[in-house]
Amino acid sequence: MDSTVRFILSLSIGFAVIIGIVRFRRIDPSYYPFLFNCSVALTVEILNWWLTQEGHPDAFILVQNIFSYLDFYLFLWLFHNWGLFNRKKSTFIAIASVFFVIWLLEGLLSTGFVKHNVYFFTLYSFALIFFSVSTFNKAVVNERISIFKNPKFWICIGLIIFYSFFILVVVTSISLFNVKVSKEFRRGLWAISVYSNLLVNLLYAVAAIWVPRKKNFTSLF
Repeated sequence: MDSTVRFILSLSIGFAVIIGIVRFRRIDPSYYPFLFNCSVALTVEILNWWLTQEGHPDAFILVQNIFSYLDFYLFLWLFHNWGLFNRKKSTFIAIASVFFVIWLLEGLLSTGFVKHNVYFFTLYSFALIFFSVSTFNKAVVNERISIFKNPKFWICIGLIIFYSFFILVVVTSISLFNVKVSKEFRRGLWAISVYSNLLVNLLYAVAAIWVPRKKNFTSLF
């Protein structure tokens, strides 16, 4: 697939960003991490295109490694806001700290941040899928709102789809598996991941539409 077409399709995350900007002042603040993540993802896609056009594709690896932790942290913050960890700030901080240490150690001791932190990518992808499944189950059981009007549903489905394909792509790039996976198969996975990314970006846009308004509290007196 042509790189220009990939770039154009990747900009579909901009739909969620635009909707988020328009509705930002009126939406529930607990969803801010989701909108922040979409905005950062859009910035990274544009930066990737610019670095590639300027002849510095290797520099983008550092950007991707930095974004990998930001991506995990913002979604972890979102799940914390949703009450997945019983709103215990200590649990949120502990998980964020453990994953930061793993990210930092792989970068310093293995990749030097000049190669992809593939093991961290794989680990945090599994974690986000697990968090998404847990949140999805809670939303179905405990929330009365229609599931199709529930932004948690769209976000969790998007996360599960994206990171499932992401794990496949990352695992096949690990040298241990390269000898067993053909180049054609890896190219096919990359092509599928581009379209799955487009689908997920559209799901995020739907989620941004259904993000609830902020709650207004009135005084008793």
